[in-house]
Amino acid sequence: MITFKKRYYSKNLKENEMILDIETTGLDSRVDKLVLLGLIEKNDDRTYIVQYFAQNDDEEERLLKIYLKKIKNNTLVTYNGDTFDLAFLNNRLIDHKLFPVLVDCVDLLKVVKKYRKFFDFDSLKLTDIEKLVNFHRDDPSRYKSISKLINDTDKRDRPYPIMKHNENDLIATELIRNIESYFIEKLSIETKYSTISLLDSYINNDIANLKFKSDKTMDSAYFYGDNYELVIDGQEIIINLQVLYGRFNSKSTGYVSINNFNIVNSSMTKVDEHFLIIKEKYTYTYLNILKLAKKIIENHL
Repeated sequence: MITFKKRYYSKNLKENEMILDIETTGLDSRVDKLVLLGLIEKNDDRTYIVQYFAQNDDEEERLLKIYLKKIKNNTLVTYNGDTFDLAFLNNRLIDHKLFPVLVDCVDLLKVVKKYRKFFDFDSLKLTDIEKLVNFHRDDPSRYKSISKLINDTDKRDRPYPIMKHNENDLIATELIRNIESYFIEKLSIETKYSTISLLDSYINNDIANLKFKSDKTMDSAYFYGDNYELVIDGQEIIINLQVLYGRFNSKSTGYVSINNFNIVNSSMTKVDEHFLIIKEKYTYTYLNILKLAKKIIENHL
């Protein structure tokens, strides 16, 4: 077994948290093997990247026992760990007649997915999401699966490419640990009375239901305008907005509202100035929604 450890200066890892990422011979945990266990862990106020590389299948059980020892009393932070990493590890534990474990896990892929309706991601792959925090990896040329590294499947003598790839996954996961704060900041706007954050939105027929949270508690109130109603209850703000569905051009459709407040559209798609884009294809135009909410709130309070 190859063990690699180096100092890492973490900015986002909390106490009792550990970044985890694994590499395997394939996706089927019934037949494929665990090859590499990668961690970012805290030890005596210092943070380290630690990797354990199994040089053959006989070392898998030892790798799994290291996993069991390391995760005690820790919350795991992963990217797609709930779906892949943890399930794979439990199935391999069972195969070796070891007890599977239920662990506390923060799966950052699930966090990112919550914001798909507001942000047009290139993809949900970690290699794309990490760019939001300006991480640009230097993986070895074209990462290969472990089964293709060498011809002799009983021995793995080229660990560098897979270990470097795993290290980059670990670093990227640590860097996006607080990615939700990034999204919340993007989805917030200051009004005269408080800062409001867009929490959720959905459209039912011709009504867009827009939900916000204020950082200050406000008196309960109800207001309405020509094409909207505003409901305030403490820190919760709801705007029900009348919208129209149509085609912007030959490639794009979506929803607009009547632009009663003369807001400049924050969309790459051009529309008549009398309309405000609320949703284009599958993505809500959050900048327009925030500016509209600010206008509506300040118009009534």
